[in-house]
Amino acid sequence: MLLTYKDIATFTAGSHISRIQQSDHGRAYFFYATEHFLADDWQYSENISTKEQIVKTDQAVLLTKAGDVVISLIHGKAVLVSPIYAGRILGNNYVKVDVDATQLSASWFVWHFNESSEGRRQRAQATQGSTVVQRIAVNELKNFVITLPSLAQQHAMGELYLAAREKRYYQERIAQLNEQQILKQLSDMI
Repeated sequence: MLLTYKDIATFTAGSHISRIQQSDHGRAYFFYATEHFLADDWQYSENISTKEQIVKTDQAVLLTKAGDVVISLIHGKAVLVSPIYAGRILGNNYVKVDVDATQLSASWFVWHFNESSEGRRQRAQATQGSTVVQRIAVNELKNFVITLPSLAQQHAMGELYLAAREKRYYQERIAQLNEQQILKQLSDMI
C-alpha cells in the first residue's frame, strides 16, 4: 500500500527555545540535546554533559516521552526516545512523529526513514541548506511516500533493525575498550 507520511502520522515541531519564557515559579525542565539524540541513536559519546541547562517555565512546551519517534532536522535521522530522556523539552531542531499504531510500527518507521532506499532518496531530495548546515524541511517530510508492508512484517523488521543497531554499538564499545586496555599495557611496559 502506497501512502505518504502525513497519512499515517502527525508531525509536531519542537518548541522554539529562544521563545520559551522563563518563570521563577514554573516547572523546571531539561532539554533534549544532541548528545541525548546521539545516545538514542546508539552512537557512543564520552561527552555527555553533567551540567545541563535548566529552564523554568509555565508555558506549554513539547516534551519527550519514552518511545516517541523523534527526527533531528539537522542530523536527518529518526530515533526512539529512551526512558532516561523522557520529560525533556524538544527543541526546534527536532520533530516529534506520532504514528498511527494501527497502521504503522514506530520501530519500522525509524528503519524506513533512516535506512530504506525509499527514505534515503526522499531525505536527499528534501534536504535544504549549504554544505555546512543542512536541514530537512518539515513540510517536505510530511509528503514522503511510503510503501507499507503488513503490520506484523513492520514489527519484525523494526525490532530487528533496532537490535542490530544496539549490537553494533556494543561491538564498537568492546573494541574501543580492548584498544584502550592494550594501549595502557603498552604504556606500562616502558
